[in-house]
Amino acid sequence: MAIWNKIKFYYDSIPGSEGSILTAASEAQGCPAANIYNMLEVDRWAAADPSDPQYITVDTGEGRERTADYIAILGHNLKAIGASVALQYSADNFSSDINDSFPPEAVAADSVYLKEFTAPGAKRYWRLKITGHSGAPYMAICVWGNSTELDYATSGFDPYGEEARLNENLSQGGYVTGAHVKYAERSFSLRFEDADSALYEKVRTWREASGLKNFFVAWESSNAPSDIFLMRPDARFRNPLKSGGLYRDITINLKGRK
Repeated sequence: MAIWNKIKFYYDSIPGSEGSILTAASEAQGCPAANIYNMLEVDRWAAADPSDPQYITVDTGEGRERTADYIAILGHNLKAIGASVALQYSADNFSSDINDSFPPEAVAADSVYLKEFTAPGAKRYWRLKITGHSGAPYMAICVWGNSTELDYATSGFDPYGEEARLNENLSQGGYVTGAHVKYAERSFSLRFEDADSALYEKVRTWREASGLKNFFVAWESSNAPSDIFLMRPDARFRNPLKSGGLYRDITINLKGRK
């Protein structure tokens, strides 16, 4: 059996970072590239045509160089159109210095695409390259940046726990006369008992940077690599110190549309 990995959060994003400029080679009307980093599933970027390749480029700005070790994409048609993706970086806006963070890779499914790679160091220019496609690509969310590895949860949780959200009609006598399931909501609770200051700082940094927005969670990327969930936290953030003040009990309640 493979060794389990620690829980990971993916919220840090170079697209949309302070002072950065994002551009796309092609944008369909009403579907600008700026939609890819707001972490919402209801907006998207779409290319205006199927020209190959397609690029989405980020200039982080002079003195604001950034590094990355992951890219995540959701709400896309990249598998359906046979596309491959590569994340590239450059020191001269891709004039002569062009480097791949990982070799171009065919997207295997039109579900969450997550790729981790070795961070190349801080770079000013980054771009997503989409190639090999048979139609105009689109994406709702596309972010890349630095992942955050937390720890192993100290209490059990069910990553597949869900609750159906539905409209249910009952007769005066209590009989079900109709039920319409609107969607299913996934939820689970991560608990880290006796957490040290290093773990708490990771959690606090995530909370301050990401707030109540959606972000990606991998509960166990070794044995369940396809279980990458888009989730959001509860409004409450409270992780009490224990006796002596050196450790905390941390609880993170998450939910998201299945």
